Amino acid sequence: MKGISKNYRFYLKFLLIIFLFTFLSGCGGVTITDPIIISFSADVTTITEGDSATLSWEVTEATAVTIDPGIGLVDLIDSVSVFPTATTTYTLTATQSCGQLLSPSTRTA
Repeated sequence: MKGISKNYRFYLKFLLIIFLFTFLSGCGGVTITDPIIISFSADVTTITEGDSATLSWEVTEATAVTIDPGIGLVDLIDSVSVFPTATTTYTLTATQSCGQLLSPSTRTA
């Protein structure tokens, strides 16, 4: 009976080590890569009140991309027209997440 108890403890320790290794490596053993902001730009550098500008971007290796202020969640590759009424700095943030692990990249235009 002692032999069975020792085997049980061995396998329990082994499974616990595997679980901890998997948890600590993030995403079930998948390596998280940083998001890559390939480009983020505006088609003009200066506009007058009432005019528009087009923001364009391309991002890879991200699970979420947001543009602030006021645009929010966007696709990895896209563009949007903006109509700022005052001097505005737009910030694109790309995030790669796995559970609670976050790896953000930010660029402004």
